Amino acid sequence: MSQSLQASAYECVEEVPLHRVRGNQLGILLSVVATVLTGQVWILFLPLAVQLISRTYGVKYNLFVRLLAPLFPASARTESRELLRFNNLLAIVFLVVTIAAYYLGSTVVAVISLSMLTIAVVLALSGFCLGCFLYFQYKQFVAKRLR
Repeated sequence: MSQSLQASAYECVEEVPLHRVRGNQLGILLSVVATVLTGQVWILFLPLAVQLISRTYGVKYNLFVRLLAPLFPASARTESRELLRFNNLLAIVFLVVTIAAYYLGSTVVAVISLSMLTIAVVLALSGFCLGCFLYFQYKQFVAKRLR
């Protein structure tokens, strides 16, 4: 069995290899592209389910990581689990808002939310983590308020 599919390679750790992070991001992006091309909003339930399962049980159970991380070269670079959890929460919020807005008839809100998710994912795949930037700003704001 290859290293990428061994259970021990997916244990919860404080740092997650970048190729696994990219696999998750690619899965979200492919789902968004499929949704836009087909006009079928129900497709967004797949990345929502993957993100909820991953948030609850860890990267070991992330379908996108399992399927798509092997497409990226193994990386020694890592990202903080704390930042990934924040980014995961942002993805969940954008997906829930998009799906809810669409089914409630607010297409404008759905498009804006899906656009924001898409921009964040494309930037992340390009090397700039918008969620990390927002998290840093939030932490600085909290630290200033505690002084």
